[in-house]
Amino acid sequence: MKDQKQIIILIIIAASLVSFLAGYFLTQPARQSADILQQQRGSLIDRFSEVTNNATPTPLPPGLLQATSDVALSATSAPDNNSIFYYHPTSGFVSKLDLETRANTLVSNTQLNNLTNVIWSPNKNRVITIFRSLSGPVYKYFDYTTRDNGSLGINIKDAVFSPDNQKIALVRSSGDDSNIEITDFHGKNSQVILKTRLNNIKLAWPSTHLLSFIANDADTGAQSLYTLSDTGDLNQLVGGENSLAVRWSPDGSEFLYSVRENRGVSLRLFNIASRQSKPVPVQTNAVNCAWLSGQHLVICAVETEGETSITRINLATNVTKILFSNLIISPKDIFMSHLEDFVIITSAGDQSIWELKLAN
Repeated sequence: MKDQKQIIILIIIAASLVSFLAGYFLTQPARQSADILQQQRGSLIDRFSEVTNNATPTPLPPGLLQATSDVALSATSAPDNNSIFYYHPTSGFVSKLDLETRANTLVSNTQLNNLTNVIWSPNKNRVITIFRSLSGPVYKYFDYTTRDNGSLGINIKDAVFSPDNQKIALVRSSGDDSNIEITDFHGKNSQVILKTRLNNIKLAWPSTHLLSFIANDADTGAQSLYTLSDTGDLNQLVGGENSLAVRWSPDGSEFLYSVRENRGVSLRLFNIASRQSKPVPVQTNAVNCAWLSGQHLVICAVETEGETSITRINLATNVTKILFSNLIISPKDIFMSHLEDFVIITSAGDQSIWELKLAN
């Protein structure tokens, strides 16, 4: 009986040992597989991290890129690099956008309700802001350096900065007449240089002693372009045209202008000294052209059947070169970055900003 009990105990011990060994060997490959998988996963993460840490910025490819999907108001080139400034129309905030990296920095979070337009000084340190009100547009000034700000007064229809950033020209209504006046930046020390019954006046200040403006012709619906000296001498340069638009050269010695004709848009170059004009060999609005500084060159966006091309034109020879083509964008306005490495386009569809990097 005692021997029988010993045999049973030995059988139970042996069975337990077999079960333990079987379980160990069956589970060991799975554990090894899990360890190997974890090691591989760790190696991949390390390799990915190494690539990420050592990565350099990818050069921007040629072609059209959306710089920002923000609705941009009054976009303009920054004065020192390949960046732009623009306002946010719903808030009045101001952003600075680096065109190379597309890094976007908020430079002002001051709430500006009912903002409709912004006029920048040439050096971008001052602005005239225009607000909507029940009594009509309200024009205010602001200096980003000194923080000076205030109202420019009432009954203003348009404004523009002088080339030296120090003065402002205003169109101010007075009954049935309009006065063009020159003031200091704060709207003080005003001097009226022209009283006129012309209406819908749009100002420009192309050179130190010369202003210009487009105005509607009485009863015809057409527009004319005038120059006005700071002493009040008035001259008509272009008269009686439909859909007249103008883009002055950086030195104010000439300008591009476009008009609507039966066969489409006509673009011409006008020289102030000779008072002569000549056709430019593309069909586009003058506001869709940007001058290059120090050169007799312009870059224009030309829209044809829903596609846009970017064309460089030598105005001395009328030689053209298409830089980009088949772009699916309708331009509202174009301008160059300060270093002229980028063409910036405001989309007419949603007011977003697009960029094209030019080849070096």
